[in-house]
Amino acid sequence: MRAYHTPVMLAECVEYLRPRPGGVYVDATLGGGGHALGLLRKQGGIRVYGFDQDPEALAEASQKLAEYGDQVELIGTNFSRLRTELALRKQKSIDGILFDLGVSSHQLDEDARGFSFDQDAPLDMRMDRGQGHTAAEAVNTLSQAELRKIFREYGEELNAGRIAARIVRERADKAFETTADLARVIEAVVGKGSRESLKSKARIFQSLRIHVNRELEVLAPALRDAINLLSAGGRIVVMSYHSLEDRIVKTVFKQAADGCVCPPGAMHCVCGRHKQLALLTKKPQNASAAEVSDNVRSRAAKLRAAEKTMGER
Repeated sequence: MRAYHTPVMLAECVEYLRPRPGGVYVDATLGGGGHALGLLRKQGGIRVYGFDQDPEALAEASQKLAEYGDQVELIGTNFSRLRTELALRKQKSIDGILFDLGVSSHQLDEDARGFSFDQDAPLDMRMDRGQGHTAAEAVNTLSQAELRKIFREYGEELNAGRIAARIVRERADKAFETTADLARVIEAVVGKGSRESLKSKARIFQSLRIHVNRELEVLAPALRDAINLLSAGGRIVVMSYHSLEDRIVKTVFKQAADGCVCPPGAMHCVCGRHKQLALLTKKPQNASAAEVSDNVRSRAAKLRAAEKTMGER
């Protein structure tokens, strides 16, 4: 039986988060609960809040973490509501937080979710199937210019314009309903069966998933909320799986680590910015060769970690 989701770089995440007795930790992308379970097993007496907008992930994690009882609270929403949901629970600070971005193995493998071009399925791609527009609605209603922008900015697809134009022509005769419908049009533009065709399909599907779930739109604000919530000495760990995510993480971390941006000769700070983070990873850390061999999806992972400082200039 296939595991719901294999947690990527589990040992590294737990090591960087360094759970301490009595600490409060957040798994902002709970998935099947593997990383949260690793934290709970590493250190007794901690409390974990787990966020996920996918009801199936919450159900899986609930079973996996059941033995820890009220040490764990699962919250069924996107991490964009991190600050609000913790405030509702009167949780003013946390000691560590993990973001494992992107789509889980289970979501990719489940045909009905429509995340993969390898299976013919409804063109959905929503993390939370109870909310928002589907990928099919985006493909069938957005303008050619809007589709081109999504494919170029979120997928970095060189054939974005040609693929967007072909989609608009094709949907005039028949609406897109399945992943196979979309894959067929991409192949019609870039060719079928080639390595470049596979890359284009991966990029187009990725870009639609990011658009449907507003993944990049909510990431930077959520990271800043997380940094503000960390207590002194608390740690943040983020794993990203493509360059757009990693660029946002790197930028937010750098801004928080730089502190004051006033000119060197200024007598007094007027910018009001203070150093919030000390970087624990100067460059992103990758999964080991052994892990990649066991779990090919860990190959793209880039881990960045940082520690909250006392707020000096």
